[in-house]
Amino acid sequence: MGRTEQDDNVLLDALRELNGWVADDGRLSRSLPLDDSQHAELAEQIKIFADTLGVRPDVRRTDEATLIVLAREGGFSLTDVTFAGRVETAYITIAGDLAAEETHLSKGRFRWLRRGE
Repeated sequence: MGRTEQDDNVLLDALRELNGWVADDGRLSRSLPLDDSQHAELAEQIKIFADTLGVRPDVRRTDEATLIVLAREGGFSLTDVTFAGRVETAYITIAGDLAAEETHLSKGRFRWLRRGE
């Protein structure tokens, strides 16, 4: 069973809450300015989130940033957007003021994406 227009609207609404994430041609991606130690810390968190949600992101270190890409046949899903929200929350925690300045977000913005709260 395919996605409906309503499903797509829910995805787009959720994606709007994720500043900096780009949806393009069935891919969901984000480049995060991090140093090497911050990248390592975020990569560990990403492994946990990916295993929990059953997604397989491509995580790469570039010049001074971490690039995260989720791509799947048929486009990204609500699970992918949930994963992105968890990554964004971890990024804000790890990068601190830099992340808040870069994303213009407060630390509590993505609480709605966490389980059990």
